[in-house]
Amino acid sequence: MPAALNGVVGLKPTYGLVPRHGVTSLSWSLDHVGPVTRTVEDAGLVLDALAGHDPRDPASLTTPPADHRPTEGTDLTGLRIGVPRTWYFDHVDAEVEAAVRSAIDRLRSLGARLVDVEIPMTRYIQATQWGLMVPEATAYHESTLRTVPELYQADVRILLEAGELMPAGDYLRAQRSRTLMRQEWATMLREVDVIAAPTLPATAVQAGQEAITWSDGTVEGVSDAYVRLSAPANITGVPSLSVPVGHDTEGLPIGMQLLGRPLGERLLLRVGHAYEQTRPARELAPAA
Repeated sequence: MPAALNGVVGLKPTYGLVPRHGVTSLSWSLDHVGPVTRTVEDAGLVLDALAGHDPRDPASLTTPPADHRPTEGTDLTGLRIGVPRTWYFDHVDAEVEAAVRSAIDRLRSLGARLVDVEIPMTRYIQATQWGLMVPEATAYHESTLRTVPELYQADVRILLEAGELMPAGDYLRAQRSRTLMRQEWATMLREVDVIAAPTLPATAVQAGQEAITWSDGTVEGVSDAYVRLSAPANITGVPSLSVPVGHDTEGLPIGMQLLGRPLGERLLLRVGHAYEQTRPARELAPAA
């Protein structure tokens, strides 16, 4: 989200690839740590420095060290790029959709083959994310919420207090939904190598704006809109790379996310770097 809104590169690695020790938790089963950089190449370099097992993080993976620096060149011949028919282009600003579809066409011009894909279990995505995040956040903040509630802003405090009222059964159902979603995503990612989609459905809104009204009259809270398209990668733990792909008519940055198989960061970085070489980062980044 911050990368897409600011015209830079953001990498959310596979869950557990970068240890989270020392990071204040929001939701321990959803939390990821990853770099925000100016270029895709830099993202690979920083990932190499960050990744590695840390026994202080119970979710930390024990995978061997890997070189994530993207290979040079723009040839993507034979690569299968999944283009979602559902979820990722629903309720998306027209300028965002146009910029992302143009970027996807550029990947095709580099030799990739575009494949339509159906995102699984879309009706459960938001309920699953909130069903996991809210009670976990409440559990983490339980002590301070009770002793110094005045230190929380009202919107955060209300959310955490609501988590105390959530039945355990709802949390367990969200966990079950996540397990099924991971299985369905694994099946989908056997049919394609990478999925390309918008990172966010809209560019940065005005400070203080609380909702977005879509073309069909649907009203959506800004926070809900901003997390909607990153939710699947958070829930399933698959890696996601956001790269800048242009600006809207107001000059605000637009991002495209590339999603791949678990521990598939090197391929995502290769695709992102290939795209970036066709449009230098200095053209995509906001003016200094």
